[in-house]
Amino acid sequence: MQKRLLAVDIDGTLVNDDKVLLPQTARDISEFMERGGVLVLATGRPTPGVRRYIDELALPTRGGYVISYNGARTFYPREARAFTEKNVPPSTYPRILDAAQKLNLPLTAYRDDVAVTEKADDRYFRMETTINGLVIDRVPSLREALTFSTPKFLITGEPAFLETAEIQLRNALKDLPVAVFRSEPCFLEITARGCDKGVAILELARLLGIRPEETMACGDGYNDVTMLSAVGLGVAMANARTPAKAAADVVTLSNNENGVGAAIRRYAL
Repeated sequence: MQKRLLAVDIDGTLVNDDKVLLPQTARDISEFMERGGVLVLATGRPTPGVRRYIDELALPTRGGYVISYNGARTFYPREARAFTEKNVPPSTYPRILDAAQKLNLPLTAYRDDVAVTEKADDRYFRMETTINGLVIDRVPSLREALTFSTPKFLITGEPAFLETAEIQLRNALKDLPVAVFRSEPCFLEITARGCDKGVAILELARLLGIRPEETMACGDGYNDVTMLSAVGLGVAMANARTPAKAAADVVTLSNNENGVGAAIRRYAL
């Protein structure tokens, strides 16, 4: 085996445009795992939003891990427990809420399988909660409701609006230990600083006794840049955004053409 750990993004990578895991992709991943490889689903999705693919790939019985919330949580399906967890520091919440209010940004916080929000209600927010099977908790005041620790905050909106908002929000929070970035053109996120897919993957590899050069990742989005840069071999999908392709070592087929399976057969077996 050329690679011992394979990290795969979900949307735009593991699944096709209809969010379906292609049968051949599942077979190629199965062969990788049967030969002793460690599969990691690495996604910006909340952990509950990965349940479908955890089941389809039989991770509770076959092993493997899930890195969710863009690196904030590593989940071990076999034991149904969080392996590691890095929440946004609660001390930063007041400043984050102040900045969101000043910039008129619809902020959402995550509490397990619940999306807690005061204002969010656009089509991207509805898509996020529907795809991930989240319960929506609409509160009169997010400031008062935020008595729990959250792995990330999400802001949804039109891409052109968020392009400007990203710069404004990052400047407003630049002295705090948080990261502000877009995972997709319509998703603006806030996580703990130093918390990303690349860091999470290498930390997991170290705990499993796997060397960085034995790791590989497949991705397509802005939030995949860190892991494509960090692993031993970064593989961008043909449909990947330009920054992801620039960060990768090679480019495979698209997510609609079993690009993950093609990469596994060429580089991981």
